[in-house]
Amino acid sequence: MKRWSFILAVILIISFCFAGCQNQQMLSVEEYNAKYAKTIDFEKGIDDKTFGNADYRVFLAGEYHAQTKGYQTQKMLIQYFHEEQDVDYLICELGMGQGFLLDDYIQTGNEENLIFMMEELEGALAYTQDEYQFWKWLYDYNQQQPENDKLHIIGLDIEFQKKTSARGLSLLLDNSVTPAEEIQPLIERIKESDGAAVKEFPQALEKYPEQMKEVFGENFPWAEQYAKNVTATEKFFELNQSGGANAHQIRDDKMTDNLFFAMEQLPEDAKFFGQFGAEHILQSEMITTFVLQENYNRFAMQLQEDDSPVKGKVCSIYLAFLKKSQSPRSTTYYPMNESEIPVDSFQDYYAQDTFIPLDEKGSPFTRYGEEQVQDREGSDNKAAMGLTNYFQKILLLPDSEACEPYQQS
Repeated sequence: MKRWSFILAVILIISFCFAGCQNQQMLSVEEYNAKYAKTIDFEKGIDDKTFGNADYRVFLAGEYHAQTKGYQTQKMLIQYFHEEQDVDYLICELGMGQGFLLDDYIQTGNEENLIFMMEELEGALAYTQDEYQFWKWLYDYNQQQPENDKLHIIGLDIEFQKKTSARGLSLLLDNSVTPAEEIQPLIERIKESDGAAVKEFPQALEKYPEQMKEVFGENFPWAEQYAKNVTATEKFFELNQSGGANAHQIRDDKMTDNLFFAMEQLPEDAKFFGQFGAEHILQSEMITTFVLQENYNRFAMQLQEDDSPVKGKVCSIYLAFLKKSQSPRSTTYYPMNESEIPVDSFQDYYAQDTFIPLDEKGSPFTRYGEEQVQDREGSDNKAAMGLTNYFQKILLLPDSEACEPYQQS
């Protein structure tokens, strides 16, 4: 009797394993999309079932800047990640100093600082009414959160807006401390939002470290990292003015360095979400419309390197903006219309805002081994293979409108 029980148990185990293997079988592109694609309502937001696998620590959305649906998406994702995935830190394609200022704004609602930032953005892609309204929305949203569950802003990029950067840096100062005589003139200029003082800050910190440590108090590590960021900013502008092809590599390098620094300062279980230009969130090398060099090591690529503390824990969400062309049967796809991204795989969903997680069971968008590749020669799945090497989710956004320029009311 025991023998037959044992044999029956073995048969059941084999059956379960076989069933599990069957469930793992790759679906066709059409089958997979039909199963997982979900129409998005920005007002209702997104849920766990729609988003799918969320076993990540860093979530990155990649956009085409200054689009209305980009801002709608950002609000929706912030609410989802904060409320459902315990994300408390918003990482941004902004200078560190700008990040200091905006973090203060979403805690205090200091409208003067927000307007100051917006005015210095004139001429930049972010100089839009949507940008201004987004930060006002984020402040209101943050006020609704419990005191121990507030969102925080971390700027990762180099210092493009020098006056805003200086004003943000001044918020790190310990105002109960009188600056030492050697640094007092510089500190006063920083408090006055003097953009030229930003360039002088790294040298002053190197020359008077103890005096600077006293005046910045517990924020001194952030002031030190900020100084490194200013140095990288100067290198960027020097290389960019001389026509250096790799100037923008400095930006991605610093964004990585600044994020890793922030992780060292924050709780070990801290999670992050940020919406960046789409070029920065691709996790594998690709020649694109905007990046023509083969050795461009993007921000998200660096986060997936072997020595990264978040290797394997980075989720990239590609925001695919769609515009109808003059031909009724044709659709223009941007920011990137590349052969590596098989946009035709999603053409049945071009008419509505649609979210598709590409990293679920049976996905034809995952790169399989050699045997599976050979089996799929000539199939519709071959073109889609390996898409998750670049990003794990895609959000189709048809007919988004360009944002209106900022106007102070």
